[in-house]
Amino acid sequence: MTDFVIDIFVATTSSFISSFCCTPIENIPKSILHNEQKNYLVIWRGIIPKAITYIPHQSLAFAFKDVYSKVFQKKINDYKHLKNILIGSLAGASTMLVMYPYEFVSQRTKYLYKVGKRIDLTWRECLIEILKNDGILGYYRGFSACISPVVVFRGLQFGFYDSTKDITDALPFIGRLFWVQLFTFVSHIISFPFFKIMLMMKADTLNFNHSPVQYKNVIECTSRVLKSQKLTYLIQGSTQRFLLATKDALTLMLYYNIQPYFKGNFNYKIDRVIQRKA
Repeated sequence: MTDFVIDIFVATTSSFISSFCCTPIENIPKSILHNEQKNYLVIWRGIIPKAITYIPHQSLAFAFKDVYSKVFQKKINDYKHLKNILIGSLAGASTMLVMYPYEFVSQRTKYLYKVGKRIDLTWRECLIEILKNDGILGYYRGFSACISPVVVFRGLQFGFYDSTKDITDALPFIGRLFWVQLFTFVSHIISFPFFKIMLMMKADTLNFNHSPVQYKNVIECTSRVLKSQKLTYLIQGSTQRFLLATKDALTLMLYYNIQPYFKGNFNYKIDRVIQRKA
């Protein structure tokens, strides 16, 4: 439990630093487009909301990943690469299991406000309404579609990192960052079709009580898209994930560089306390 808390703290710190570094890169093109170059504070606009959205997913994913790594390290010694992918996928799935109800209620509240049908609806009222109408499972409507891109991405990202850790550690910091960014970007591209299907399913799920649901499940949604569109349709826009890949790669690099220091100091203090009591 103590290690889990430390992992969350380190991941939160790493996520905030990467958000702080990458937010200006996101905002500079917008400031140039709107002729706001003279106002240097514009490049930091939206850093707090973006960090609040970004940090919980990263913190939980890294914390869960370390938990599963310890579990599988003791039980499974073979199939190293598959084990690394499985650990990453389980970390992503566990993160979504925790975060999805909050995100679903928030997005449904915003949607109902946007279409003008429930202008006075608050987040708390929406939360209670879903619980009354659908029970606890109501918070997980559309979960099967939303979990797939996270499972694929985290499995590949963490799997690549753990499987190539010996090579990565031998590189200088800049080389490690470049390598981590490369396989993180590849992970984003591979998971992007699942992400696009997720967006379509989520839009369909959020629209309940206003129009008939178009897709029964992920498989039907995917098959209908492939029939009406080419396969390339699911990949279009994937290169736009490059900046997010940069942020994710920087978070991963910072996490594994900061974590040994915190855990080393903490374990040292624990040992000193035990020695004093003895």
